[in-house]
Amino acid sequence: MDYIGQIIEGVKYALPAAVTGYTAYYFLQSFYKNEEKKQLILAKKDLLKHALPIRLQAYERLSLLLERISPAKLVQMIQPGSEDKRLYELALISQINTEFEHNLTQQIYVTAKCWEVILTTKNATMLFIRQIAENENIKTTQDLQKALVEKSANEEVPTNVGLAFIRGEVNELLK
Repeated sequence: MDYIGQIIEGVKYALPAAVTGYTAYYFLQSFYKNEEKKQLILAKKDLLKHALPIRLQAYERLSLLLERISPAKLVQMIQPGSEDKRLYELALISQINTEFEHNLTQQIYVTAKCWEVILTTKNATMLFIRQIAENENIKTTQDLQKALVEKSANEEVPTNVGLAFIRGEVNELLK
């Protein structure tokens, strides 16, 4: 009996100590998890604080890209080297590719959807130029230049659509 009494006496002291120890462990675990979450939130907030200017700069550069590859601006930047409209068409498309490649790294700072729109805009602009250049009534580079400027003034060009998308994304980012 003495042996069972000692066990019961030990359980009397051990059980409250175990419950108290478990409770302390549980609360400390909760406290550490909450602190870890706070630290993570603060780190993300700090990262966003530093990343926002970089992202905005990327949107600015992509806006500049779209401005520079708009057909009306291209015609102003690229002067024809000859009267051959095909060579001029190739020069314009080459300039679009050069501008695009120069800004290729900006894709890591913008959303995947935005980059997809930029890529689509680039391709649509090249197609826009090709379609106008295929017109049989356009014989010289001056005719092509004039047609590109007129069509850009009278129709919605792909670069305007891309710019509108960028404006929308930046507005969402700044909300």
